[in-house]
Formats: sequence, C-alpha cells, structure tokens
Amino acid sequence: MKLIPDSFSDFQSIIRDNYIYIDKTAFIDKYERTGSRVSLFLRPRRFGKTMFTEILRYYYDKALEKEADELFRNTWIADHPTPRKSSYAVLKLDCSGIRTIGGIEDTMNFFMKRIANGICDFYCLYPELIPADLKSENIQDSIDNISKFYDDRKYFTSPAKIIDNFLERFISRKQAFRLMIIIDEYDNFTNDILCRDPQMFAAIARKEGELGSFYGTLRNYQQSKVIEKIFITGVLPVTMDTAVSGFTSAKLSFKPELNSLAGFTDSEVLELIRESVDFEKCSYYPEKLQQIMKLRFDGYRFSRTAKENVYNSAMCLSFLSELRDNEFESIPPFSVMSANDVDYVKLTGYLDLINPQERGAVVNAILRGRIIPYKTPGTVKLAAEHETLTKDEGLAILYHLGFFTLASKDEIQAFTDDRDDDWDYLRVPNEHCKMLFSKYWFDKQKVSWSLFDSTFDLRGMARANDSAVMAAFLRAVAPGFVNTDNVKLGEAQVVLAMYTALTMNTGSSFRLTREYAIRHNGAYVMRDSPEPDTANASAGSSEYRINIRAGRADLVAENIRGSGPSYIFEVKYAQDVPAREETKTKVREKLFRAATEQLDFYVTDDTLKNLPDLRRYAVMLTYGELSIREV
Repeated sequence: MKLIPDSFSDFQSIIRDNYIYIDKTAFIDKYERTGSRVSLFLRPRRFGKTMFTEILRYYYDKALEKEADELFRNTWIADHPTPRKSSYAVLKLDCSGIRTIGGIEDTMNFFMKRIANGICDFYCLYPELIPADLKSENIQDSIDNISKFYDDRKYFTSPAKIIDNFLERFISRKQAFRLMIIIDEYDNFTNDILCRDPQMFAAIARKEGELGSFYGTLRNYQQSKVIEKIFITGVLPVTMDTAVSGFTSAKLSFKPELNSLAGFTDSEVLELIRESVDFEKCSYYPEKLQQIMKLRFDGYRFSRTAKENVYNSAMCLSFLSELRDNEFESIPPFSVMSANDVDYVKLTGYLDLINPQERGAVVNAILRGRIIPYKTPGTVKLAAEHETLTKDEGLAILYHLGFFTLASKDEIQAFTDDRDDDWDYLRVPNEHCKMLFSKYWFDKQKVSWSLFDSTFDLRGMARANDSAVMAAFLRAVAPGFVNTDNVKLGEAQVVLAMYTALTMNTGSSFRLTREYAIRHNGAYVMRDSPEPDTANASAGSSEYRINIRAGRADLVAENIRGSGPSYIFEVKYAQDVPAREETKTKVREKLFRAATEQLDFYVTDDTLKNLPDLRRYAVMLTYGELSIREV
C-alpha cells in the first residue's frame, strides 16, 4: 500500500517517498494549447490546485530541469513533452495562511513577507541574477541580504513596490531568461476577510487599494512583455474583479477540457482505493467504497459540457486515511465538522452577503432540493463598505466555493422541460454540502444539531423495515421547528429533517434523493397540470388540491448495502391551527389517501419498480402531531 498525502502538496516528496499520486500531467499540454499568457484557474478549496502549481513549477523552471526529468519519469508528460519544458525562470508566490486578524496593516505586512519569500526562493535557484548591491561571498548571506532589503517598511510600503523593484532588477539582468510567475491561492486571505469583515475587504481589494496596485503592476509588466506567462490559482473571482479590470485574459475554470484538472474522476478514485486499502483486512470491495465516497464527495461540474463530475480530492484522501487509521474495520462516520470540511462559519458569512429578500429564496430552493436557475454575472465586485450582493452574485460566490455546482442537462430535465440556454442551473453537489446547508437551516431555527448526530440511531432501517426510531426522531424534532401556513414549505422542512437524520446516522447505507424525479420508459414524468398554489390554503379548505401525477417523490432512500429494505416517503403537512377533532380526522384521512395514490404511482418509476424490497410510507405532520404509516 502507498502512503496517503492527506495533509500536504509537496510534489517532490510525494513522488520520491512512495505516496499515492494521480497523474495530472496531461493537463500541462492542455494548458499550453489554450495559448493563454495570463490565466486564472479557480476551484473550491482543497481540490489540488497547489499540487498543480507545483507540477507547473518543476516542469517549466529551467533551474529545476534535472529534478523534473526524475520526477516526471513515469508520467504522461514524460512521453509527450512540450517545446516549453524547462524554458522559464519561475517566480512562485504562495498566498495561503496569511494572518488576517490584526487589521489591514498587519495583513499587508504578511502578504509582503510572502512576496519577499518567493523572491528569496527565486534567487536561491538563480544566484547569477542576484543584484550586485545585494550579493555576498556565499549564497546564504546573499539571501539574508535580500530578505532584509525587502523587509524595510520605510521604503517598501506596499506589495506593489516590492514586485516593481524585483521586476526592474530582473530587466537589467535577465539576459536570455524568460519569466513566468505562478501565484497560488491568490485570494486565500482575502476570502477569509470577505466572509468576516466586508468593510476591511473593500478597503484592501478595491482598485485604489494595495491589492489593486499590486495586480495593476503585474499587468503593466506583463503587457510590456517583461513577464511572459502568469498562472494564478484561487477560489473566487471577486478579489480580482474588485481589485483590477482587464487583467486575466483567460479564465480557465470554465473550459470543459480542464474540468478534471483539479479533483478526482471515478476511475481515479478507484485507483486511489486500490493503492491505499488492504483488502485482506477490509470487508468492503473497491466499488462499494467508491460508491460511499461518491455520495459524500462527488458531483462537481465546472463546465456545461463537461463529460463527467469530479470529487473533492482532499476529502477523498482524508476518508481513506481515516479508514486506514480504523484498521479498515469500519467506514469513517459522516461528520459535518471535521478538519477537512469547508468552514461552516464561512458559509454563513457568504450567505449573509446576499441581500435578505433574495437570500430567503435561495435557501428555500435548497430546502426543497431544487435546482436554481442563475445568470452568470460578468464580474462580482464588493468595493463599497456596506454593499450587499444580488442573488446571482451571491450564487456565483457559492458556486466557486463549492457549495453549488452546475447541473447537467439530464438533471435540468428532471425539473423543467423549458430550459433556457442563456441561463445556468445550479444544484448542491453531494451529501457533504447538503449537510452544511442543513446545519445552516436548523441553526437558524435554533434546533440542536446533536439531535441529528447521535441521539437517534437509525442504522436498523438499513437492515430491517423498522420505522419506529424515525417516528420517535420526527416527533422529537419536527413540531419544534415546522410551523408555517405554506403547505409545500412545511412538507419540505419535514423532508429535510428526515434526509439529514438518515445521512448522518446510517453509515451511507442509502442513496438519498429529495424531490426524486419519476421516469417512465426513460423519459421524465412532468406534471400533467400546473402545481396548485397551496401557499395560503390549509389542508382542510376547498382550495387544497392534490396533484396525484406530480412527477417527483418527496424522499427516496435506495439501499446500497447489498441487502435490506429501501424506502419511499411521501410527506403531508397541515398547519397547527384550531380545529375540531372531527375535522382533524377527516383531513388526516384525506391526506393519507392522497399519499397512498401518489406512492402507488411513484413506484411505477423505471428504477423503483425493480428494487427488491421497497417500503412505502406516508409521513404526516398535521395540527402539530406526527404520524408515520406504512402503505
């Protein structure tokens, strides 16, 4: 078994020390074929962007040519070298881990130190380019001189002044060298500021601020051909859009041929599993482990025409590392708050940037498991101190952060037969992200997350048809936070509680789908009439009508253990309002009959009709009382 690099991205160590490495070097050729002189490559955090910048540095840096020949020996690029191999002097700047809690001046000091560190590393590889006034008898003394020189805040008062000084000195001594600049995680520290302190972000990032000046300086030197290539990685476009315009000539993030440059594909995850799991100890076969990882970490699509989805690579590596720590005896438990999870606090901060009216519509769409249409904004700027974002601007940020992803054509067809090609459609990619949004919703309703995590053990449902624990859970949880006069919203809130509890407590035994789209003969069953407007209609009123042939089931739990029951749930809701017992009984029986008819129709779906042990349940929260009845 190979070692698992779940906490670092040192390309040289990974290759030399027998760590698992998924070969991404074919993307060097694809990157060159874009013809881009300045590139911005955006992906969510922990997707392997830093690893790719390391690959580029070793491949292109002339001073690392000998190491490159060794490191790339068994990779795709070794058999398909490009003319630009080992043809640049590379300056790499790392913007990750910059401290942001000490105010603007302290943050900028850390950023300038990172630039100076990158320059020192550059001169370590190219001592012949060290300026005469900074050169000493040995290389270490020279590097110490350079570090002290750029640490002088009386002269170097901004990042732009440091990079300007370096580039001017490079011009005078560059000789036959071509310069490439790689900036990794360019917005790591600004994103941290953005979700916590938009006012500070605006002060740092806007065009006349210190970051705007820094990137403006790079743009000027690139346009004058001092810098031949710039490759920048990050998460969000908002820092670049706010700081400087007209800089990035190619946003590589949306090119379909680069969809899987960062992240893992299905075949790559299987390769990871086979190289890291001891199957003499592990009772799960490779495809089963992949299926569990797929539910939790897959689903990302960064181009409309991408051929396949990709997994969050860091989460896959963390999962396999924890599986190994467990001696391969048990699947790592599903947890929202783990070391490799996207910071939940950041999610709430970014959601709060969206203006409140439109934020509610976004959260309600997520609550109901829907895809969300949105029009990609040309730029996303936050230059004013108290500025909020529109829905589309907020969705763009959440998409780049990995909380949403692009829906495929098939996924769009499951929800609408009136697709607009001028719009993109977003969905929540996987169980991990769905849990983050679930936590956000329940926290807003002041519902204790511990109720979902450990209080009720639902694992028995995967082995036998036992709904008693689910009924006890819903009786404890649902009446406390579901209270609305909107029937559909009330139903969606109950479904969300069931989905969250099953995801966190059944060890990925189920493939769970909210708003499951029904198919007949390969085609989605769309509504045969407009959905009745039940927003202001109570279940006992004449306006409350049931559309039996609606083409989506509330919740399907398909058992993937290999044995045990699967479930389909239809949820009905009536607000807790004063009513006679006779009326309550009539309403409940009416809703149960409607649920029964719907379930009878749903189980004719192409897939559901072939499940060996599919159990049907009507879940009813009516007048503050919860009941579950098998159909």
